[in-house]
Amino acid sequence: MTAYAIGAWFEPHAPILARELRRRARDSGATVVADAMVESFVERVVRVRTAHERDELLNWVGECASSYAEIDALRPLLERLPETLARTARELTRSAAPPAEEIEALASDMRRVVAQAWRPLVHVPDERLDELDSRIDALIVRLETRDPLSSEHSRAVAAWCARLGRRLGLDPGDVAFATRCGLLHDVGKALTPLEVLNAPRALDEREWRLMRAHAAAGEALVRQVAELQPFAPAVRSHHERLDGAGYPDGLRGSAIPLMAR
Repeated sequence: MTAYAIGAWFEPHAPILARELRRRARDSGATVVADAMVESFVERVVRVRTAHERDELLNWVGECASSYAEIDALRPLLERLPETLARTARELTRSAAPPAEEIEALASDMRRVVAQAWRPLVHVPDERLDELDSRIDALIVRLETRDPLSSEHSRAVAAWCARLGRRLGLDPGDVAFATRCGLLHDVGKALTPLEVLNAPRALDEREWRLMRAHAAAGEALVRQVAELQPFAPAVRSHHERLDGAGYPDGLRGSAIPLMAR
Protein backbone atom coordinates (compact mmCIF):
# COMPACT_ATOMS: atom_id res chain seq x y z
CA MET A 1 0.00 0.00 0.00
CA THR A 2 1.54 3.31 -1.05
CA ALA A 3 1.94 6.24 1.29
CA TYR A 4 -1.12 8.51 1.59
CA ALA A 5 -3.42 5.81 0.25
CA ILE A 6 -5.94 6.83 2.91
CA GLY A 7 -8.38 8.42 0.48
CA ALA A 8 -8.31 5.54 -1.98
CA TRP A 9 -8.99 3.04 0.80
CA PHE A 10 -11.78 5.07 2.40
CA GLU A 11 -13.55 5.92 -0.87
CA PRO A 12 -15.70 2.76 -1.09
CA HIS A 13 -16.33 2.97 2.66
CA ALA A 14 -17.33 6.67 2.66
CA PRO A 15 -21.05 6.00 3.38
CA ILE A 16 -20.13 3.93 6.44
CA LEU A 17 -17.75 6.59 7.75
CA ALA A 18 -20.42 9.26 7.19
CA ARG A 19 -23.03 7.15 8.97
CA GLU A 20 -20.79 6.68 12.01
CA LEU A 21 -20.02 10.40 12.18
CA ARG A 22 -23.68 11.36 11.78
CA ARG A 23 -24.56 9.06 14.65
CA ARG A 24 -22.09 11.01 16.77
CA ALA A 25 -23.65 14.25 15.57
CA ARG A 26 -27.15 13.10 16.49
CA ASP A 27 -25.92 12.14 19.94
CA SER A 28 -24.71 15.73 20.42
CA GLY A 29 -27.99 17.23 19.17
CA ALA A 30 -26.32 19.50 16.59
CA THR A 31 -27.84 18.04 13.45
CA VAL A 32 -27.91 21.09 11.15
CA VAL A 33 -24.32 22.31 11.29
CA ALA A 34 -22.90 18.89 12.16
CA ASP A 35 -24.42 17.18 9.11
CA ALA A 36 -22.74 19.69 6.81
CA MET A 37 -19.48 19.24 8.70
CA VAL A 38 -19.66 15.45 8.37
CA GLU A 39 -20.33 15.67 4.62
CA SER A 40 -17.37 18.02 4.07
CA PHE A 41 -15.08 15.91 6.24
CA VAL A 42 -15.84 12.67 4.38
CA GLU A 43 -15.40 14.38 1.01
CA ARG A 44 -11.96 15.61 2.10
CA VAL A 45 -10.91 12.23 3.51
CA VAL A 46 -11.57 10.40 0.26
CA ARG A 47 -9.54 13.02 -1.64
CA VAL A 48 -6.37 12.35 0.38
CA ARG A 49 -3.87 10.93 -2.11
CA THR A 50 -0.84 13.16 -1.44
CA ALA A 51 0.90 14.83 1.49
CA HIS A 52 -0.53 18.15 0.32
CA GLU A 53 -4.12 16.83 0.39
CA ARG A 54 -3.46 15.38 3.85
CA ASP A 55 -2.31 18.80 5.05
CA GLU A 56 -5.39 20.43 3.49
CA LEU A 57 -7.60 18.04 5.46
CA LEU A 58 -5.78 18.86 8.71
CA ASN A 59 -6.01 22.60 8.00
CA TRP A 60 -9.75 22.27 7.41
CA VAL A 61 -10.20 20.36 10.68
CA GLY A 62 -8.24 23.06 12.50
CA GLU A 63 -10.37 25.81 10.97
CA CYS A 64 -13.56 24.02 12.02
CA ALA A 65 -12.25 23.60 15.55
CA SER A 66 -11.28 27.29 15.70
CA SER A 67 -14.67 28.37 14.38
CA TYR A 68 -16.87 26.11 16.48
CA ALA A 69 -14.84 25.45 19.62
CA GLU A 70 -17.28 27.47 21.72
CA ILE A 71 -20.37 25.51 20.62
CA ASP A 72 -21.01 22.78 23.18
CA ALA A 73 -23.03 20.61 20.80
CA LEU A 74 -20.23 20.51 18.19
CA ARG A 75 -17.30 19.95 20.53
CA PRO A 76 -17.93 16.19 20.95
CA LEU A 77 -18.11 15.68 17.17
CA LEU A 78 -14.84 17.55 16.59
CA GLU A 79 -13.15 15.60 19.36
CA ARG A 80 -14.40 12.30 17.93
CA LEU A 81 -13.42 12.86 14.30
CA PRO A 82 -9.98 11.22 14.78
CA GLU A 83 -11.32 8.40 16.93
CA THR A 84 -14.16 7.61 14.50
CA LEU A 85 -11.83 7.70 11.50
CA ALA A 86 -9.36 5.24 13.08
CA ARG A 87 -12.01 2.97 14.59
CA THR A 88 -13.99 2.73 11.34
CA ALA A 89 -10.82 1.74 9.49
CA ARG A 90 -10.02 -0.95 12.06
CA GLU A 91 -13.53 -2.41 11.79
CA LEU A 92 -13.68 -2.41 7.98
CA THR A 93 -11.08 -5.02 7.16
CA ARG A 94 -13.25 -7.34 5.09
CA SER A 95 -12.38 -6.04 1.62
CA ALA A 96 -8.77 -4.95 2.12
CA ALA A 97 -6.43 -4.20 4.98
CA PRO A 98 -6.45 -0.47 5.72
CA PRO A 99 -3.23 1.58 5.61
CA ALA A 100 -3.27 1.38 9.39
CA GLU A 101 -0.04 3.27 10.08
CA GLU A 102 -1.07 6.18 7.85
CA ILE A 103 -4.56 6.36 9.34
CA GLU A 104 -3.32 6.24 12.93
CA ALA A 105 -0.78 8.98 12.15
CA LEU A 106 -3.49 11.11 10.54
CA ALA A 107 -5.80 10.57 13.52
CA SER A 108 -3.00 11.56 15.90
CA ASP A 109 -2.32 14.75 13.93
CA MET A 110 -6.03 15.51 13.90
CA ARG A 111 -6.20 15.25 17.69
CA ARG A 112 -3.30 17.69 17.90
CA VAL A 113 -4.82 20.35 15.62
CA VAL A 114 -8.20 20.11 17.37
CA ALA A 115 -6.56 20.49 20.79
CA GLN A 116 -4.53 23.49 19.59
CA ALA A 117 -7.62 25.20 18.19
CA TRP A 118 -9.72 25.24 21.38
CA ARG A 119 -10.05 28.69 22.89
CA PRO A 120 -12.34 29.78 25.71
CA LEU A 121 -15.34 32.01 25.16
CA VAL A 122 -15.63 34.96 27.54
CA HIS A 123 -18.56 34.15 29.81
CA VAL A 124 -20.43 36.66 31.95
CA PRO A 125 -21.27 35.43 35.47
CA ASP A 126 -25.01 34.96 35.95
CA GLU A 127 -25.15 37.12 39.07
CA ARG A 128 -24.19 40.17 37.00
CA LEU A 129 -26.97 39.87 34.42
CA ASP A 130 -29.34 42.38 36.07
CA GLU A 131 -26.60 44.97 36.21
CA LEU A 132 -25.56 44.11 32.66
CA ASP A 133 -29.06 44.57 31.32
CA SER A 134 -29.30 47.91 33.08
CA ARG A 135 -26.08 49.07 31.42
CA ILE A 136 -27.20 47.77 28.03
CA ASP A 137 -30.56 49.46 28.44
CA ALA A 138 -28.88 52.81 29.02
CA LEU A 139 -27.01 52.55 25.70
CA ILE A 140 -30.10 51.38 23.81
CA VAL A 141 -32.16 54.27 25.22
CA ARG A 142 -29.41 56.64 24.12
CA LEU A 143 -29.54 55.16 20.62
CA GLU A 144 -33.35 55.20 20.55
CA THR A 145 -33.47 58.86 21.56
CA ARG A 146 -31.23 59.71 18.62
CA ASP A 147 -32.51 57.24 16.01
CA PRO A 148 -35.54 55.02 16.84
CA LEU A 149 -35.10 52.93 13.67
CA SER A 150 -31.57 51.91 14.69
CA SER A 151 -32.71 50.84 18.15
CA GLU A 152 -35.56 48.81 16.66
CA HIS A 153 -33.11 47.20 14.26
CA SER A 154 -30.87 46.31 17.21
CA ARG A 155 -33.74 44.55 18.96
CA ALA A 156 -34.51 42.59 15.79
CA VAL A 157 -30.85 41.56 15.44
CA ALA A 158 -30.84 40.46 19.09
CA ALA A 159 -33.83 38.19 18.41
CA TRP A 160 -32.12 36.69 15.36
CA CYS A 161 -28.91 36.14 17.34
CA ALA A 162 -30.91 34.18 19.91
CA ARG A 163 -32.55 32.06 17.21
CA LEU A 164 -29.26 31.38 15.43
CA GLY A 165 -27.51 30.59 18.70
CA ARG A 166 -30.12 28.01 19.63
CA ARG A 167 -30.02 26.54 16.10
CA LEU A 168 -26.24 26.18 16.34
CA GLY A 169 -26.53 24.37 19.65
CA LEU A 170 -25.08 27.07 21.91
CA ASP A 171 -25.75 26.53 25.59
CA PRO A 172 -28.26 28.93 27.25
CA GLY A 173 -25.54 31.16 28.68
CA ASP A 174 -23.96 31.64 25.25
CA VAL A 175 -27.37 32.28 23.67
CA ALA A 176 -27.90 35.05 26.23
CA PHE A 177 -24.43 36.41 25.44
CA ALA A 178 -25.16 36.38 21.69
CA THR A 179 -28.50 38.13 22.26
CA ARG A 180 -26.83 40.94 24.19
CA CYS A 181 -24.20 41.27 21.45
CA GLY A 182 -27.05 41.77 18.99
CA LEU A 183 -28.60 44.46 21.15
CA LEU A 184 -25.29 46.32 21.46
CA HIS A 185 -23.90 45.92 17.97
CA ASP A 186 -25.07 49.30 16.59
CA VAL A 187 -24.74 51.53 19.67
CA GLY A 188 -21.97 53.43 17.87
CA LYS A 189 -24.64 54.94 15.62
CA ALA A 190 -25.55 57.18 18.56
CA LEU A 191 -22.42 59.11 17.50
CA THR A 192 -23.10 59.07 13.74
CA PRO A 193 -24.32 62.40 12.32
CA LEU A 194 -28.09 62.34 11.80
CA GLU A 195 -27.76 63.71 8.26
CA VAL A 196 -25.76 60.57 7.44
CA LEU A 197 -28.03 58.14 9.32
CA ASN A 198 -31.16 59.57 7.72
CA ALA A 199 -29.84 60.58 4.31
CA PRO A 200 -32.65 60.15 1.72
CA ARG A 201 -30.12 59.23 -0.98
CA ALA A 202 -27.02 57.16 -1.58
CA LEU A 203 -24.09 58.21 0.62
CA ASP A 204 -20.95 59.70 -0.87
CA GLU A 205 -17.50 58.41 0.09
CA ARG A 206 -17.02 60.89 2.93
CA GLU A 207 -20.40 59.98 4.38
CA TRP A 208 -19.65 56.27 4.07
CA ARG A 209 -16.48 56.81 6.11
CA LEU A 210 -18.62 58.43 8.81
CA MET A 211 -21.14 55.60 8.65
CA ARG A 212 -18.51 52.86 8.82
CA ALA A 213 -16.96 54.55 11.84
CA HIS A 214 -19.91 53.40 13.97
CA ALA A 215 -18.36 49.95 14.51
CA ALA A 216 -15.22 51.28 16.20
CA ALA A 217 -17.24 54.01 17.93
CA GLY A 218 -19.55 51.38 19.38
CA GLU A 219 -16.59 49.38 20.65
CA ALA A 220 -15.27 52.51 22.37
CA LEU A 221 -18.64 53.17 24.02
CA VAL A 222 -18.90 49.59 25.26
CA ARG A 223 -15.34 49.58 26.60
CA GLN A 224 -16.13 52.62 28.73
CA VAL A 225 -18.43 50.42 30.84
CA ALA A 226 -16.50 47.76 32.76
CA GLU A 227 -19.42 45.30 32.83
CA LEU A 228 -19.84 45.49 29.05
CA GLN A 229 -16.23 45.07 27.97
CA PRO A 230 -16.63 41.34 27.10
CA PHE A 231 -19.05 42.40 24.33
CA ALA A 232 -16.59 44.81 22.69
CA PRO A 233 -15.09 42.38 20.09
CA ALA A 234 -18.54 41.53 18.68
CA VAL A 235 -19.53 45.20 18.54
CA ARG A 236 -16.32 46.17 16.73
CA SER A 237 -16.39 43.27 14.27
CA HIS A 238 -20.08 42.98 13.34
CA HIS A 239 -19.41 44.37 9.83
CA GLU A 240 -16.47 42.08 9.08
CA ARG A 241 -17.03 39.56 6.29
CA LEU A 242 -15.91 35.96 5.92
CA ASP A 243 -14.10 36.85 2.68
CA GLY A 244 -12.10 39.64 4.39
CA ALA A 245 -13.91 42.47 2.57
CA GLY A 246 -15.59 43.89 5.68
CA TYR A 247 -14.58 46.61 8.13
CA PRO A 248 -13.02 48.05 10.26
CA ASP A 249 -10.15 45.53 10.31
CA GLY A 250 -10.62 43.39 7.20
CA LEU A 251 -10.69 40.19 9.26
CA ARG A 252 -11.32 36.93 7.43
CA GLY A 253 -12.99 33.63 8.35
CA SER A 254 -12.42 32.34 11.87
CA ALA A 255 -10.29 35.41 12.72
CA ILE A 256 -13.65 37.18 13.15
CA PRO A 257 -14.95 36.69 16.71
CA LEU A 258 -17.62 33.96 16.81
CA MET A 259 -20.31 36.28 18.19
CA ALA A 260 -19.67 38.81 15.42
CA ARG A 261 -19.98 36.05 12.81
